Amino acid sequence: MTDLLLHTCCGPCSTVAVPAWRERGVEPMAWFANPNIQPDAEVGRRHESMLRFVRAAGLELVLPEAGEEAPGWEAWRTGLRGAAPDERCAACLGLRMDAAGAAARELGFCRFSTTLTVSPYQRHDLIVAAGEAAADAHGVDFVYLDVRERFRESYAESRRLDLYRQPYCGCAASKWEAWHARRARRRTA
Repeated sequence: MTDLLLHTCCGPCSTVAVPAWRERGVEPMAWFANPNIQPDAEVGRRHESMLRFVRAAGLELVLPEAGEEAPGWEAWRTGLRGAAPDERCAACLGLRMDAAGAAARELGFCRFSTTLTVSPYQRHDLIVAAGEAAADAHGVDFVYLDVRERFRESYAESRRLDLYRQPYCGCAASKWEAWHARRARRRTA
């Protein structure tokens, strides 16, 4: 029964999140909307990876209408430059979960969730807070499913399906932070 709209951040996270839902008797419908991703070329790579995954998994995918962007994204992109990562991430998660909650209501779903809960690098407390706020705002339920223990499995599945695996969360600031972290690791190795 398809009664869960699953916000999908990318194909690799979906490789373990979708089976986790299916193991619980839920057939999710994927919803790919991530206006936080920068630059446009990165959006294209992640979108293609998601399309490759849904074909392999036999999963239904919903995309927002072209040019449709939730209110607040432009302010997020311009207003949080220089903000602390937690502040920036909380705002980003809030916008994404709000858009997912609104989409769930508009598409007739009573509940929604996200594949963001696969990553051990995400702040799960912020995901839950954003999901619950969106659920309250849109009259639907947010269902949290922690699948961090399957994170490493997503690497193997991504390789098997030849999915692009992104090196950063999505926004330009996270790309910069990831680059510096990789550089620091190489220096100490």
